[in-house]
Amino acid sequence: MDDNKAKVSLNKDDITQTPGTTPAPAPATGVTPAAPSKQKRHVSIKAIGLVILIAAVIGLAIFGVLKLMQWRNNGARFAEALSEQIGVSPETAQKYAHITLQNASEFACVNQAAEQYKYLYESQRTVTVSGVKIPQWVIYVGEKNDTVTDIQYYDYAQLQKYGSGVKTNAHVDASGIINGMDPAAVQTYVGFKPLRIVYTNKSMEESYKYYYKDANTGNTVSYILHVTYEDNLAVNVTEEENQFILNVLMLPQ
Repeated sequence: MDDNKAKVSLNKDDITQTPGTTPAPAPATGVTPAAPSKQKRHVSIKAIGLVILIAAVIGLAIFGVLKLMQWRNNGARFAEALSEQIGVSPETAQKYAHITLQNASEFACVNQAAEQYKYLYESQRTVTVSGVKIPQWVIYVGEKNDTVTDIQYYDYAQLQKYGSGVKTNAHVDASGIINGMDPAAVQTYVGFKPLRIVYTNKSMEESYKYYYKDANTGNTVSYILHVTYEDNLAVNVTEEENQFILNVLMLPQ
């Protein structure tokens, strides 16, 4: 009887865990956890590729819309296209430039400025000049006997900060523009785009309007620089001081 109790006691000791000890690891079963199937990996890669493709398509669509908007608001480009049709009918010219000419502007002040012109084409975007809202740019189309005679392009966006044109640091030396320079070279020399471009059958004229603060007097001085081109090469340069202060001092008679 005592021997049996001892055996039972020994058996209990054998199976009782001593405090502070780590249980022995379970014997290995020889079974390895299942790895992800090749099919699941393939589906995952395919989904990622589809997301990237969709993102690329959306990005290209947005880029295309922005470029189209920029293209539609490029007044200088439309004016140049119309100038290539001087001598033909306005209907033919507008088809060539992919635009529809207007008989009147949505802005009263533009209609007053365009009294001598039968057709015009203007930007759908606006700027505010001296407190008055006007188109960013306007193309005035001269016409006689149903034939385009001249094109005038005005970049009114240049006047939104100050009516006297683009601000510069100093006077632009007109002598730096020499005969034979093309419009791109002249614009690089001047440092900004022209306010007005006039196209006729034989020539083109760019007019740059700018102002600066005179270092000696401290007064604001404004000039208009005219460059005439024939066969896309400069042939004449003139400049005049813009006496804008006279419009402030005197009222029309």
